[in-house]
Amino acid sequence: MKRQPVLRNAPSINFDDAKPAIGNVESPVSAPAVSQLASRVSSMKGNTIVFPVAGKDVTFTLKIVSASDVEAKTTVFGGNERSQALLCESSLDDLIPSFLTSGQQIPAFARERNGNIEVADGSRRRKAAILTGSDYKVLVGNLTDEQMLWLSQIANDYRPTSAYERGLRYAQRLTSECDGNISQLAEVEHISRKIIQRCIKTAELPLKTIQLFANPNELSARSGEALNKAYEDNFDALKLVTHKLMKQKQEGRQFTTEELIAALMPERKQSEKIHKKNFGKNIEAKYSKDSVSFNLKSAPEPLVKQIEALLHAYVKEHSL
Repeated sequence: MKRQPVLRNAPSINFDDAKPAIGNVESPVSAPAVSQLASRVSSMKGNTIVFPVAGKDVTFTLKIVSASDVEAKTTVFGGNERSQALLCESSLDDLIPSFLTSGQQIPAFARERNGNIEVADGSRRRKAAILTGSDYKVLVGNLTDEQMLWLSQIANDYRPTSAYERGLRYAQRLTSECDGNISQLAEVEHISRKIIQRCIKTAELPLKTIQLFANPNELSARSGEALNKAYEDNFDALKLVTHKLMKQKQEGRQFTTEELIAALMPERKQSEKIHKKNFGKNIEAKYSKDSVSFNLKSAPEPLVKQIEALLHAYVKEHSL
């Protein structure tokens, strides 16, 4: 029998405590394992199931949003740090093949809000459904903001967000929660100040520049910081280079990650070779491609006058 495609890089969170929403349910503390969700859903009695989320049981109802309604009737939770503008065919290449052959394998987690389904875990699957014209499977529960944020963070563990996306979150938290204190944010996030600074620098780059990459994760925080420094006084120049490269890509040219980063970097001017020549003590001449300079220390007055006389004669001769 042909094996159905499964979601690559699915989260590995323990789902063993999940049970159908029937009878008394104990309060498990472990998170649901998305890697086992497909089999759990297939064995559901009815269309409801209970999963523990952030330490509290939540009853979820499985809903299927028709392909034509996915974009209009679902939204993504604002606390999810994944940038929806960076989701495209290339960045979803791990999902789209299975969506095209078998549809969505693992439902998303969401809640209903203002008449729409708000997705916490499953924004990539949502976009894949939109791009492939597939129905969208969603487990909808009565979730708090805290639980929505928790699910979003758990979801991003198996498919890490990019340095650009993390930088946007760090910059927001730095301002709203840490009063600009990077050391405090580093302690809260359990990472180094350097990583935070690099990600924030990467997040300052134009969105269009990030969209040049097939996947935003291709641009590391180190390379993002280097790009920022290269253009820190002239981001308009970076936008022009980005536009040029985007046009080349649209015309069919393909770049490796290394080639793209190299193409984005401004050309370094080769340093001019300078030759030096000494004319006795404290007298030095420096020669470059288009200029020559003399450095005279404690030069005797007769020598200075001789040089001045030569210069006056040269000017007089060439001004006629």
